Amino acid sequence: MQDLMVFIAVYDQSSVTEVSETLFVSQSTVSYSLKKLRTSFEDELFINTRAGMRPTYKATTMYGHVRKILESINLCHAGGQAFDPKQKAASTW
Repeated sequence: MQDLMVFIAVYDQSSVTEVSETLFVSQSTVSYSLKKLRTSFEDELFINTRAGMRPTYKATTMYGHVRKILESINLCHAGGQAFDPKQKAASTW
């Protein structure tokens, strides 16, 4: 999940330094997350330019999907209720 958070942050902030400060991790942690993502998706994802980290076409197409994944995970954490077997009817096969 941290790698996906790094992906979104780099896309939004265009700076490894800013991302490391925002996520309270080292720059090397951000770089390592990007390396793992690049390997997994077989794409550079971001190109380092004078203006900052520029997303590749693949990163741009992935962005919305990754945001939805992280939002879904956040909803699971925020709205999850503990299972209470007294509240559920028994099911038989």
